[in-house]
Amino acid sequence: MVVRKNSNRRVAWASAFSIVALLAAQPVLAAGYIVKFKQGTEGFQQALFSKSMNGAQIVDKHESGNLVLVDFGKSNQRETAKRLAEIMINPDVQYVVENKKVHAFQMPNDPETAKQWSIAKVRAADAWNKGVGSREVVVAVTDTGVDYSHGDIKDNMWKNKKEIAGNKIDDDNNGFVDDIYGYDFNGNDADPKDETGSQNPGHGTHCAGILGAVGDNGKGITGMSQKISIMASRFLGADGSGDLMGAVKSIDYATDNGANVISASWGAAVSATEAQPITEAISRANDKGVIFVAAASNDGKNNDGFEVYPANTPLPNVITVAASNSSDGKPSWSNYGIGKVSLSAPGDAIYSTLPGEKYGNLSGTSMATPLVSGLVGLMLSHNPNLKPTEVKALLQASGSKVAIETACECRVDAAAVVDRIKAEELTIVPQAATINPNATLQFSAFGGKAPFKFASSADTIASIDASGLLTAKGTGEVNVTVTDANNKINQSLRVRVIEPGSDGGDGGGGGGGTEECPLDPQMCEMLCQFQPDLPWCKK
Repeated sequence: MVVRKNSNRRVAWASAFSIVALLAAQPVLAAGYIVKFKQGTEGFQQALFSKSMNGAQIVDKHESGNLVLVDFGKSNQRETAKRLAEIMINPDVQYVVENKKVHAFQMPNDPETAKQWSIAKVRAADAWNKGVGSREVVVAVTDTGVDYSHGDIKDNMWKNKKEIAGNKIDDDNNGFVDDIYGYDFNGNDADPKDETGSQNPGHGTHCAGILGAVGDNGKGITGMSQKISIMASRFLGADGSGDLMGAVKSIDYATDNGANVISASWGAAVSATEAQPITEAISRANDKGVIFVAAASNDGKNNDGFEVYPANTPLPNVITVAASNSSDGKPSWSNYGIGKVSLSAPGDAIYSTLPGEKYGNLSGTSMATPLVSGLVGLMLSHNPNLKPTEVKALLQASGSKVAIETACECRVDAAAVVDRIKAEELTIVPQAATINPNATLQFSAFGGKAPFKFASSADTIASIDASGLLTAKGTGEVNVTVTDANNKINQSLRVRVIEPGSDGGDGGGGGGGTEECPLDPQMCEMLCQFQPDLPWCKK
């Protein structure tokens, strides 16, 4: 009996403030197993009101995702495998994955480098001449929490106006009691305050300051959006780690409670199969028009051939961010990728807030991510009707060209993107893409004057019809142009048509299909002994 499984077993969910954490990550034991039930099944309804299933204790439930977390306690591996196999063949069960550990990507803190070079680099001051943001825009920091009492952050904290603090009643009936600033899915309480430790200098608070420290208040620093509402959705603990179930809950909390943008400075080197609960939560955010900004990770690898999530999530609302330095180069530790990474932003030696009225420097794609999240918030303050695909296209079309391998080979430019929005400058959406032969991709236009005409630079590679639907034919690269009624023209960046799996990269790894076993290889072998008909088992 052989098992088809993923050979890349480096797993470490990590908050993207540390190059060290992910590079040093080793496989960790699952903190239980997440069972995903099919929508509307009787089995899930029974699980919601049960304390156990198939000999395992149900230790957590998440109704939005049809998920339950089970723990087999002190059962040996063979007994656990037998019970898991029974769960997997239940017709109401969609899949089972390990509840992986999540960690932060931390780099050394240099408190002497107290310069916000990143703000000048992206020309933020020129952008602020046209507006400094709006507290009507909500950005959720899914992280180690936020020091919401910090003097440079507190006035920009999101507050749940429908909840009465301290009365121990769920006043707004959202399922959470006294969630004033957000919620803590690590400690399972209503206090999402950042807790520092040896592995966490205050990562979430640092990210919050980058995206939304209060501007023009006579103290400390200013965020990319000087006015904004920061929601704290904590799932990473004082040791910089959390788990997959907590990550899913933190995303869904933000989505369900009014966030416009979710900032995710964390991730793990796992397959698409193992990351399914995360990608499904991001899909629910996409359905509500919520923009998800993800860190590319700090391995120094090409994400086009290296599996890391949520960075590689193939959904239209995802903007994946690489880091740039003060010279517009790529730090050696930043991940990159033409197909999987959207753009770059300053992330090296970034000065920001830390818990306890402190400030300091951290580096990583973690720091680049909240800068983009704050900039997206600034964009939405000018035009709250922007769609996620339009936001990404506008950022890429207006970005400054740099020699960092991303879809646009660009670094964000705050002044240029705000100017583009205010002028409603004709912009083709999407700006860049990678698709497979015979796939289709819908193009549209932001700004300009209808009707629009679309054209492809090479019909033999990809043709496009009058509605903007592009159909890939042969492999290669094309540019798509849109012309409006005033004969204004905008041309896309490269649209690549490549064979599946041909991107290469330096990390290996496959696509994470449904035939891949989502659990530990040894556990997969045992499962096939009990249930040889499971899809990844081969005789």
